[in-house]
Amino acid sequence: MTAGVRSDSRKRGVSAGFTLIEALAAFAIVAVLSLVVQRGVVQSRAGLVAVEDRLAAERVARSLLAEPLRVSDIGRGGRTGTLDGYRYTILLAALELPLPEAERDAEGGCQQSAGSCDPASPAPRIRWTPMRQDIEVLTRRGTAVTVETIRLGQTASADGGGR
Repeated sequence: MTAGVRSDSRKRGVSAGFTLIEALAAFAIVAVLSLVVQRGVVQSRAGLVAVEDRLAAERVARSLLAEPLRVSDIGRGGRTGTLDGYRYTILLAALELPLPEAERDAEGGCQQSAGSCDPASPAPRIRWTPMRQDIEVLTRRGTAVTVETIRLGQTASADGGGR
């Protein structure tokens, strides 16, 4: 009877627990999976940084687009600078589109029907010219965010007036 108990305990002892090979295999699998997860986390972080950089550059481009056109920029054909740590370039080029002049009377004054025109004002004529505006903002990674649009800019009129 005692012998039977011993043989049962030996069989249970052999089947209980893990062998060294099983433990090493499990450790190798965990190590490989942790490397894969780590690589995924690093790539996700790099992607997030790139997206945040691009969004910040787009915010700079939108804020530059919201600014009114400066007469000095129109004369020079644009400007370059830095805003919020991002380098930008604004290019302006006149488009040759036929636009009507503001309605004036025989003396060169404004007519009452010309909405924003003040007939009592001796101000010189301002000519509005359609301008192609290209805004390019460089991200910190070196890629460019580009916005192209057409805006109206003030230029001197044909008779020498203007601002």
